[in-house]
Amino acid sequence: MTNRLLLAAILCFAPLTVSWAQDSSELTENETYSVNTFYALLVAEMAGQRQLYDLALGNYLLESHRTQDPGVTARATQIAQFIGADQAALDAATLWVKLDEKNPLAQVALSSELVKAARFSESVLHLQQALYLDPLLNVNFISTQGNDLTEGARELWLETLTPLASQFSENQALLFNIASLHQQQGNNDQAIKICERLMEYHPSFYPAWSLNARILANDDQHKEALNIVNKALEQFQSDKSFTLLKARLLIKLKNILQAEAVFNQLSVLDPNDPHILLPLALTQLDLEKYQEAKLTFQKLLNLQQFQNEAHFYLGRIEEHLSNSNAALEHYLAMTSGREYLSAQGAIVNIYLKNEQIDTAINHIQQQRNIDHENESTYFLMEIDVLNRTNQPLAAMEVSNKGISLYPNNKKMRYARAMVAEKLGQLSVLEADLQHIIEIDPNNSIALNALGYTLADRNIRLQEALSFIQQAQAINPKDPAIMDSLGWVYFRLGQFDQSITLLVQAFEIFPDAEVAAHLGEVLWSTGKHQQAKDIWKKALEKEPQSSILLQTLQRLDIDL
Repeated sequence: MTNRLLLAAILCFAPLTVSWAQDSSELTENETYSVNTFYALLVAEMAGQRQLYDLALGNYLLESHRTQDPGVTARATQIAQFIGADQAALDAATLWVKLDEKNPLAQVALSSELVKAARFSESVLHLQQALYLDPLLNVNFISTQGNDLTEGARELWLETLTPLASQFSENQALLFNIASLHQQQGNNDQAIKICERLMEYHPSFYPAWSLNARILANDDQHKEALNIVNKALEQFQSDKSFTLLKARLLIKLKNILQAEAVFNQLSVLDPNDPHILLPLALTQLDLEKYQEAKLTFQKLLNLQQFQNEAHFYLGRIEEHLSNSNAALEHYLAMTSGREYLSAQGAIVNIYLKNEQIDTAINHIQQQRNIDHENESTYFLMEIDVLNRTNQPLAAMEVSNKGISLYPNNKKMRYARAMVAEKLGQLSVLEADLQHIIEIDPNNSIALNALGYTLADRNIRLQEALSFIQQAQAINPKDPAIMDSLGWVYFRLGQFDQSITLLVQAFEIFPDAEVAAHLGEVLWSTGKHQQAKDIWKKALEKEPQSSILLQTLQRLDIDL
């Protein structure tokens, strides 16, 4: 076997393959030199098969310079690019172009590496040369490299590329990649303009239709996106991706029945595609077609696809159908997923509904030991259960343990503050809320809670007013803050301001606590019938409201 054939054999059976479009040059006729080269390249390829890429690259780079062979140099460039050795790739690509400047792939390889080095002007010169050699060359590296650039660098890259768009206007890949760069840069209007040009002059160029539709959909221009998708489906009939996007856009536009019809159409064509079955099931669920949704989710379970999602929504369906035991089985079958924490909350609620308080708490504690990533959430969950089951001392104990592990967790601090309020531990409440405010000065919830607590106890009223006014400045439309401000004005004897704010709060959020406050202010100002009307209305909605009943008892009022 000749030296040339030996080298060709190595390159043909190499695990990292690439099309160079050029034959390797003849090696030197010196026999010893040829054998050394053959041996070095054979070692390199065996190293590559064993994923010893540094060794493979080192040998190829050495032989590239020793042999000055473009095929070997192309292979060195490929390996360097594959393992992300940017400087080695740049050096190898530079040599490749020197040895084989008429090869468009060599020019593209060097152009790509120069982009990584932010040498955009040089990069465009080599890209231009590649396009002269092959005007329809695929240049997808343009947008791929753009993903890794900073916004400023990407803008410079775009500026240097722009002249090529008119120079090589027939190169669809070039125009599309420039459009993709604009989309990465947030220049969506410019990206769409290029896509529209491609769609007009090259109507069969699929990527332009797809990018145009995706940009519009991501910009919440759902009607416009749907229009593009419908036109695309005329061009690419029954295309699965566009049909799926159509269904999702119909959901965004609240055309749920039409969306379901499209998903059903897709499921007939591809009955076992989980990416069709899941949105179909969710659409059926949204339409309250519970039995149909159950069958579709069950099919996903049978296919062993999206099992966590299927179990979660089957649990929701069973809960809706009052089958709490069946729901529990599905929730407990989940192992992970976006809905996993929601499922744990649902499990706890089912246990509480069945008056299995200890079981609920044990489940939370077990989860805390298993799911370490969400440990703080399980502390909050346990505190909530203890509060709901009237165990404030136990809730305080759990709160203390949670805060010892997560001292700056704002939710944990707030939870303990609310437990402290129930236990009359004002100093603990104030310390926790002040801690939240120190690390988050714009936390309107903590500011409002601290101000309201002082106002409700009728102490340090000016300080209470200051806290609540700070909260209102941050979140002026929050009815809870309006309620607190109205309540502190009542404590300060500013009844007109109090009534105005409480009326506004009650109109936005007519809950029992606001009703109790508004009714008491009205009663105190002699507007007894108005007060009774407010209280009656609130009691109809919440007949067991403790704050309403306590207010009526304290004022000795019989409705």
